[in-house]
Amino acid sequence: MKKHVLIFTIVSVLFPFSSCDDANQLKINADYPADFDVTYGIGQVMLNGTDIAGKFPFFETFRLTTHYADNKISAATLSNGEIPFSPYDFDIPDGKTACYLDTDALPYKLCVAGTNHVIAYFQNGECSIPFKLDCQEVDYEYALKVVLIN
Repeated sequence: MKKHVLIFTIVSVLFPFSSCDDANQLKINADYPADFDVTYGIGQVMLNGTDIAGKFPFFETFRLTTHYADNKISAATLSNGEIPFSPYDFDIPDGKTACYLDTDALPYKLCVAGTNHVIAYFQNGECSIPFKLDCQEVDYEYALKVVLIN
């Protein structure tokens, strides 16, 4: 019995080293597209920690589409839909707008190219847009969810 335990222990320790090839782990599957789009909608609208998204149907019309080229975000398309206010303190560009993902900051910032205008934040696989309206004491945040990947 001790012999089997010893063999199992040795195999368990050596198995990860023999089966993991770091070079293969870094390769992207050739069938996986390098150019694609991810469209986000609003999952939650937090008002000082309370979700109000379900109380106003116009929140369902917001869309943010990130466009990837060579597996990196290269542009975004924003649509505020029927929402009567904007989460941004700058004009939302019409159509597809060149963007970059600032990975030097945490959370990561999706910014309009050539500016410091932040469109959204990415952290721990989540996408969000925090903002304030007229009252600086009231915090809002859109928690976005993926609605389409193509």
